[in-house]
Amino acid sequence: MRDFTMVLTMNDVYQMSSLFDRSVIFMSMPELIEFFPDIQRVVDEDYPPAFSMEEFNKINSYAGKLRYANTHLIKLASGSGRTVFKVDEKIVLKIAKNRKGVEQNTVESDWSLQDYDLIAKVFERNDDGLYIEMELAKKVGRKRFEQLFGAKIDELADYLTYRRQQNEPRRMFNRTFDPEFIKKMEENELVIELDSINGNYDFATGDEGRLSTWGEVLRDGKPKIVLIDYGLSNSVFNDYYRVELK
Repeated sequence: MRDFTMVLTMNDVYQMSSLFDRSVIFMSMPELIEFFPDIQRVVDEDYPPAFSMEEFNKINSYAGKLRYANTHLIKLASGSGRTVFKVDEKIVLKIAKNRKGVEQNTVESDWSLQDYDLIAKVFERNDDGLYIEMELAKKVGRKRFEQLFGAKIDELADYLTYRRQQNEPRRMFNRTFDPEFIKKMEENELVIELDSINGNYDFATGDEGRLSTWGEVLRDGKPKIVLIDYGLSNSVFNDYYRVELK
């Protein structure tokens, strides 16, 4: 009981402390890394010398943070809510461009999500959701996705349509699906995990059938397919995106 209490206390420290505090704690007590193996990625992160996190954190505006990152980091991607920058070979920085980007960062940095292997890990989040630091993943093509996922991306897109049709029969257009195809997909371990994530966190699943939503990482030396853009929950979509479609 005594050991459990100590670990729980350190977990609280890990979840609540800043990146700087975590680095100090784990570099001064490296034996604690066995309880939090992913922290090694954070401790080892390497921003370019010209990039100052202290200066970056002093900038209060979306545009200001984006200008600073554009000056000192390599931009990898940009959407309507966020821009993604490469920090080093392990980590990317996702910076919100507006309120919907903040909400997506907040969704992705839910610590309970980190228990799933199928998602890119979040290592740090700004308290206001203005940015998060996430595991860097390589882009995947159709063939590589199929190798890692055990199904084609088009098959996953069809299965997700089937799931939405089951959950919202009035809203979805009528489609019929081969029972053997559905059985095959429902027996796929990664599909089972994805169904669990979508059910527990009420994710909007439309983008999950696109290659750009997935990436490849190394875990314990083994390649894995992971969701790299999963911040669009149904509540975020309804509050910040649906109004744009009207």
